[in-house]
Amino acid sequence: MSLITPSKNDAVQQLYTSAVPNSDAVSIGWTYPAPQNIAMSSLGYLSLFQRMDQNPRIRATQVSTDTLLHYQPNEFDLIGFSMSFELDILAILDIFHQWQLPVIAVERREHHPLVFAGGPVPITNPEPYADFFDFFLIGEGEDLLNELIETYQDYQKIHPTASRHQLLRHLAANVAGCYVPSLYQIEYASLSDGPITHIQPKYEDIPAVIEKRIFSRQEMAQTVTQSPFLTEDCVFPNTFLVEVMRGCAHRCRFCLASYSMLPARGPQLEPLKEAIRFGLQYTNKIGLLGALIADNPEFPELCEFLQHEMHQRPDLKLSSASLRIDTLTPQIAETFKQGGQQQLTFAIESGSERLRRRINKNLKQDKIFDAADIMARSGIKAMKLYGMVGLPDESDEDIEALGTLVQDLKKAQPKLEFILGCSSFVPKAATPFQWQPRPDNKTIDRRFDILNKMLLKKAKFRPSSTKWDFLQAVLSRGDRRLTQLIIRFHQFGATLGSLNRAYKSLCDEGATPCPPPAWYALRDRAEKDPFAERFPWDMIHLGVDKPLLYQEGLPPKSLTGV
Repeated sequence: MSLITPSKNDAVQQLYTSAVPNSDAVSIGWTYPAPQNIAMSSLGYLSLFQRMDQNPRIRATQVSTDTLLHYQPNEFDLIGFSMSFELDILAILDIFHQWQLPVIAVERREHHPLVFAGGPVPITNPEPYADFFDFFLIGEGEDLLNELIETYQDYQKIHPTASRHQLLRHLAANVAGCYVPSLYQIEYASLSDGPITHIQPKYEDIPAVIEKRIFSRQEMAQTVTQSPFLTEDCVFPNTFLVEVMRGCAHRCRFCLASYSMLPARGPQLEPLKEAIRFGLQYTNKIGLLGALIADNPEFPELCEFLQHEMHQRPDLKLSSASLRIDTLTPQIAETFKQGGQQQLTFAIESGSERLRRRINKNLKQDKIFDAADIMARSGIKAMKLYGMVGLPDESDEDIEALGTLVQDLKKAQPKLEFILGCSSFVPKAATPFQWQPRPDNKTIDRRFDILNKMLLKKAKFRPSSTKWDFLQAVLSRGDRRLTQLIIRFHQFGATLGSLNRAYKSLCDEGATPCPPPAWYALRDRAEKDPFAERFPWDMIHLGVDKPLLYQEGLPPKSLTGV
């Protein structure tokens, strides 16, 4: 195991025993595209590192943006990136440049390590980044990552002089979930303004469709993903993180977590209790993670256990991810209040029941007020709500309904502090809303202004950046033609104003341009025939067929009225 901390004060406590690597172990630089204090807060990144570090066939090294210059890329056989957000690609390009590693995969030579990525972004749509990576891992990494590295090692032993191409072809043909973009032929109706017409593997032994790898429900029931390290220098200082649920069964139509992580599942109560007891040997801070932790069927019993532990240890501090507001009970509120939580967070998306039905957020208005009442009676001081602007079939009246809801909540519970965090709609690949257009930025900003005025002196309003959300939408439904635009955008400083400048400069130079950014972000992809167009991510199958996704994205028959 290798982990370099940026300074002598950044003590990291390891909570497991590393394996001693074999003399011929595969060397991997497991890289997080952010500073180490952010990397040390990513449970998925750290837990996969632990699995590699306990495999004697692997010599794993943690790398982050503030430690990468301690290493050279040729020290590694493989360099892997964990990609959680579309804009991570900008930090990854920074890393390529600092390491003097060719940015484009086909320009790397035989002495260069193979570079790959996994995580929520490449699982759903790897295509905007296809030219930067040798391969992607599609699915959950618990078994996939070790299998990939061991297959790599076994092939290298038998074929020590194999070329990069031969090695990549072997991985693609023999590791389910390994996607090698260079082994697929992509054709377009037009490079500058046309959709994809053809996606085809170049060889018969390469799968036409990559099926997502899943850590099975049975295995996960007995396996708790938990913090392998503790440190003060991270987003959750000295907090032992425990995954209570993975995925979400409610399937809101816009939600990537609902569809990319299906089926929703989590560990059973006894393994959870065992994990928490283990963590309490090292710290008094426990963090519960998951898209919807209260969806674990044994969550009430987990709360009882936590309350018992807090009675034994009054210094125990408890934190959590967002909760579903209609699952809040006095018991849950009391558990978090007893654990020192002064604020609970809920995603409600809209103040309009009509619009919530449109997005399959089946949440009644009275449940929101009930939750505020439960919080006030428990003594919790603040309620943070997440909303979204720009959803399909949204009107100004829906925006006003969200503002009115927060106003009415404040009237009903004047002692509670209310915070409304608001993002703008980004159509995500592999969701029922992947066909839907995003409204233009002027419309979204105008609706943000409506909320800002309505909530002045009544609640804290925290909108997201419309321009960054627009770029996220471009990448979310993008394809390989974006390669040069991403590179030029990065060269121009990756500022909010440099996207259009980058596109214009490519056009002015006479380069074969990709479609304009708005073509990716704002276009209705079901305007004529929802199945006529091949989507860039159609070779990735996450478990829900495209016709079913489309059907789930249609408005319910009872959309009008509430």
